Amino acid sequence: MDTNRVRNEITWRDALSRARGSCVQLGLSGFDTQLDAIERHERDVRNLSDAALQARVAALRDSTRPRADLRAELFALARDAARRALGQRPYDVQVVAALALDRGAVVEMQTGEGKTLTATMPVALRALAGRGAHVLTFNDYLARRDAEWMGPIYRLLGLSIGTVQQGMDGPARRRAYAADVTYVTAKEAGFDHLRDQLVERAADVVQRPRAFALVDEADSLLIDEARVPLVVAGQVARAERAGPRLSPLLASLVAGVHYTTDEYRRDVELTDAGFEKVEGALGSGSLHAPGREALLAEVNCALHAQVLLRRDVDYIVRDGRIAIVDEFTGRVMPDRHWPDGLQAALEAKEGLQRRPDGQVLTSMTLQRFLRGYGQLCGMTGTARDAADELRAFYGLDVVVIPTHRPVRRLDRPDLVFTHREAKEHAVADDVVRAHAVGRPVLVGTLTVEESERLGALLRARGVACQVLNAKEDEHEARIVAAAGAAGAVTIATNMAGRGTDIRLGDDAPGSAARVAALGGLYVIGTNRHESRRVDLQLRGRAGRQGDPGETRFFISLDDDLLVRYGIRRLIPARYLPPRSPDPIQHPVVAREIARAQRIIEGQNFEIRRTLARYASALEEQYALVMERRAALVAGEEVPDVWARAPDARARLVAAAGEAATDDAERAVTRAHLDRLWREHLAAGADLREGIHLVRLGGQDPLQRFITELKDGFAKLAEALDEAVLTSLDGVQAAGGRLAIEGVDLKGPSSTWTYLVNDDPFREQVLLSLIGAGGKSMAVYAVMVMPALFLLWTIVEHFARRRPGRRP
Repeated sequence: MDTNRVRNEITWRDALSRARGSCVQLGLSGFDTQLDAIERHERDVRNLSDAALQARVAALRDSTRPRADLRAELFALARDAARRALGQRPYDVQVVAALALDRGAVVEMQTGEGKTLTATMPVALRALAGRGAHVLTFNDYLARRDAEWMGPIYRLLGLSIGTVQQGMDGPARRRAYAADVTYVTAKEAGFDHLRDQLVERAADVVQRPRAFALVDEADSLLIDEARVPLVVAGQVARAERAGPRLSPLLASLVAGVHYTTDEYRRDVELTDAGFEKVEGALGSGSLHAPGREALLAEVNCALHAQVLLRRDVDYIVRDGRIAIVDEFTGRVMPDRHWPDGLQAALEAKEGLQRRPDGQVLTSMTLQRFLRGYGQLCGMTGTARDAADELRAFYGLDVVVIPTHRPVRRLDRPDLVFTHREAKEHAVADDVVRAHAVGRPVLVGTLTVEESERLGALLRARGVACQVLNAKEDEHEARIVAAAGAAGAVTIATNMAGRGTDIRLGDDAPGSAARVAALGGLYVIGTNRHESRRVDLQLRGRAGRQGDPGETRFFISLDDDLLVRYGIRRLIPARYLPPRSPDPIQHPVVAREIARAQRIIEGQNFEIRRTLARYASALEEQYALVMERRAALVAGEEVPDVWARAPDARARLVAAAGEAATDDAERAVTRAHLDRLWREHLAAGADLREGIHLVRLGGQDPLQRFITELKDGFAKLAEALDEAVLTSLDGVQAAGGRLAIEGVDLKGPSSTWTYLVNDDPFREQVLLSLIGAGGKSMAVYAVMVMPALFLLWTIVEHFARRRPGRRP
């Protein structure tokens, strides 16, 4: 593509939307001048030796000019370094994307357009400042792969590169973060930040201050994963639990008799008959009696685990442990736990060895961690649908980058079936037809269970296939990369192998052309998802870099999404045929499903926004605590608490000196601060679990939560001073030193990290949108919500049909 010709097609609606303040930028003419300047510099550096090229970069590193003045020359050097090191000169569209990233935007680039190579230009420029540049990836494999792949470019520019992987020790992590460029998963970087807040010596800190991060797969990490709390926990004494005897008892309960679930299977509760049976079996008396709150909570957790959480759908069992399957990606999350007693209840349900009990030492949402970078940018194939959230949560706009070659992929209309079995047989028929002519097929499923069911169905029809699901995630990239080979049939949960390029054909000469002649890769989706972005990511597996390709979604009215949100009830009965093996023909069905999906996305946006408001209240306090803790560890805080007991302090100063006494006070203060913060976190978690109930009394849960949290934080400060003063009496002076180890300041014996599958407010979010009110108002709102939802769809339907309005 020629310079000054990187353009998107912009409709009048796009232009009007931008004029109204849209955070999606389609116009790219503003990058022309910079693109011209880079081209001029590139002609100048093309004939330099490698050593001379490195010298030019070193001169830029030592320059005191603003970064903007160095951009064109450094981008030209990086572009030429890519040509020399990898034989890949970035296209103009990639350079424009790099310029947008350097501005601090999220760029939307389609699958196969070279995002990994694009990132090297802004990352190299930021690395020149000497403060470190982080590339945050989706998993360890991508961090390792991209660092190895792009490493020759950075080294040719004279920049060092490091990679952080799960399981690395402290010194190795410190070396990786000390490099000019560090590739690391967002999760590992967040955990390292949290662990740095818990060190007892400044020398044990592994990260430098967070200056710049480029987030790969930005929609997943900045939006879908952003509300997930990162947790560092410490081992505490194991509490006795009733899980082992509760699990078989609850497994014997009968649905509809002993317990009921809501229509979306999000909540479950015992009936009177259920309470009678459980209480009789436990011999506990009434579970609602005073003093039995803990046992009641265990019963509820065990019931939730038994009824609502499904093996091979919500979790898998691997190597004797529970592993959660992520609802957005269909991939196993090895370090994610459910909160409180739910994890223990699942272990009891599956007959697994119980893991150690833990106390949260510190916690932070991924969103808060990412917002702590001085500069943030990102790239993904699906940013437009997340644009409002990216601006609301991070202040980032979206810049859409056109493809290098025109897209030739055919996106077929959805096929909707009355029931699941009809859908799956239709998918198998379609796969068999494509496979018969040698066309490669990639089937994206929602669950492990569904992927294995389809695999068995295809094998019964004589079609060999690779079933890639959350149980085989370490091999997913290799398998997905080969999904474009002639005759390949690959079944993968959701977005398994995300970030892996699928090329047509194999290594045989002419194989790519032969597959292209067959129509390219055929991608089938077996479910619509709560987020359209996930659907678009799956579609984007086909038709990379101008290749032919085809996609289609097969949906049934039994699918989880449709059942969970009651979408079937929103479709007029006259459009719904009786149970049939054939797809439903009327287009209104697919249209209403698509509209409902957009409304669900809006609801999820409100859920994430509500969760962010609750999290921010605690995280502001976290920042204050950790700022003081860092000063204590670094020896920068001037001690003042012990000065309130001058006689006792004078005794210690006389025995060990002023400096030793100050150091002892800092150590004691730090230890008590850690303990009190742990207790504050636990109290905050308990408060948040039940705070929605205050709405029944006409109060705003969020405001009440903030008020209670502030009161608790004020008490923390008071308790800290008292604890430090009390510890003064326990400090002994011996041999010219202070023996503070005699004071009971011990923390947990070991620590570990995990992510909480934390969504305690999902059922209360709609109530939070209603406003403060009594129980009758909440019940009324729940009753009329389906009617309002139906009325909304009817109004939109007829509005589209008004004369003069385009369909």
